[in-house]
Amino acid sequence: MKIGGIVEQCNLVLYVFSSLSDRPGAAGEILTLFAENNISLEYIAEMTCKDDIAILSLGVDAEKTDKISKILSEIPEIMQSLSVVKIEYVCLLGIYGPHFRERPSIAAKFCTSLGKEGINILSISSSISTISCIISTRELEKAKKIIQNNFEWS
Repeated sequence: MKIGGIVEQCNLVLYVFSSLSDRPGAAGEILTLFAENNISLEYIAEMTCKDDIAILSLGVDAEKTDKISKILSEIPEIMQSLSVVKIEYVCLLGIYGPHFRERPSIAAKFCTSLGKEGINILSISSSISTISCIISTRELEKAKKIIQNNFEWS
């Protein structure tokens, strides 16, 4: 199966906001906190769970964690209702297209290939031409070899 190549970004921290109210604008409130403080987001994934709860996962440069901790501590009214988990030492690993939407098996092969070799995907996101996941930094080299062994470059 052919892909365009691999995308990787290291030195990330994954913030997982759970217990987020699943209502219009809820994710925007959290994203605005980062935007107003000039913190770039390297990764975003959001999903709805049961009971009108959503989970928002954000990957940010690890050098911004002190700034993020300060920001989160200054907004108790939002943080009272949220559970925030900070997962350090993670990286983004992805593959890119073209035309992934025309090849429904590519996501399955990507995830299955990593899973068969014991790589735990902490979060996954996709677009028309890219599938990205967050994994432990210690598993990056192994994961890249798995992708190289299971996909061809076009």
